[in-house]
Formats: sequence, C-alpha cells, structure tokens
Amino acid sequence: MPSGGAGLIRFFEDETPGIKIGPTVVVVFAAILVAATVIGHILATS
Repeated sequence: MPSGGAGLIRFFEDETPGIKIGPTVVVVFAAILVAATVIGHILATS
C-alpha cells in the first residue's frame, strides 16, 4: 500500500456492517437538533 499523508490517512475498500446514511441526512439532523436546543432554551427562560 503506498503511503499517503505519511500514513496518517488510510482508506479501506471493505464494506463495514452498520447503518448507511448520507452526509445530507447528517447535516439535516444536526440542524434540527440545534434548532430544537435553541427553541428549548427560549421556552425554558420564558
């Protein structure tokens, strides 16, 4: 295997078991979590 980045980064072609979700879904869920947290803080201080 050729060394790339002094061996700091390794890319594997093997499929690993687990949930497969795209990056868009992760960003959307993160935005929903942030919005829910902000709304929760606003409602709790009211």
